[in-house]
Amino acid sequence: MPKSKVENDIVEKQKIISSLTLMDDLFMKVVLQDKECTEYILQTIMDDSTLKLKRQSLQKNLSNLHGHSLVLDCLCEDRDNNIYNIEIQNNISGAEPKRARYHAGLMDMHYLKKGNHFSQLPKSYVIFITANDVLHGQLQIYHIERTIQESGKPFWDESHIIYFNTSYVDNSPLGKLAEDFHAKETEQMNSDILSKRVALLKNAKPNEKGGKEMNVLLENYRKKALKEGIEKGIEKGREEEIIAKQKVIQLMGLLAEHGRIDDIKKSSIDQDYLQALLLEFGL
Repeated sequence: MPKSKVENDIVEKQKIISSLTLMDDLFMKVVLQDKECTEYILQTIMDDSTLKLKRQSLQKNLSNLHGHSLVLDCLCEDRDNNIYNIEIQNNISGAEPKRARYHAGLMDMHYLKKGNHFSQLPKSYVIFITANDVLHGQLQIYHIERTIQESGKPFWDESHIIYFNTSYVDNSPLGKLAEDFHAKETEQMNSDILSKRVALLKNAKPNEKGGKEMNVLLENYRKKALKEGIEKGIEKGREEEIIAKQKVIQLMGLLAEHGRIDDIKKSSIDQDYLQALLLEFGL
């Protein structure tokens, strides 16, 4: 007996859910709704098991009235008032150095209130978690800080950029975390904290808390896919329009060469006649 549409939808949703990893940015944002997961990731990347967060915000909008605004994957603050921006980046263009610079600059702008002295700026960390080695240094982690070129000493502006390359897996804490970011099955994960959260989300029934979060996630995926499809369709339409214009220009040149001026005039007002001429010349 063939499956109903509802049953097929359930099977399709389960396939999508089963394939998700922490490198899927939309799924990662749902995982990080549990602050303990964010803490664990930061503790590992920062090599500081005592790091504790006092607040975090997902999909934080940093507006800029005079330029490009940003929506941050995760913005959080620890108990020492240090701030962290965690970004999941699956492509090189999303993790280019000037993007990291802009994230850091906009964070500073939003955290320094009017009337406050520059010395009140907190330590900031922009952390790009990347699927590949986008800096091509064959390293697992990159710490980027300003230095004084003449002396080689640090320039203590307390602004830090970190790239965590998850394609590099080994038995170190960072290597195990990198492995967790690409694991589809919780049994393949090293961290109890992350695996429990992922299992809760992937195995939850629709009416349970984790299930409701996953339903929202799947709807967001649908919207994202629809948006990307529309954008690709628009781009394809533009390409086809350019090609069509080029063919018409070529046709006009051929008609002019053959002295068919009347055909040029008629085709400019009659689309059917234009199409017939394009076929005649094999365009």
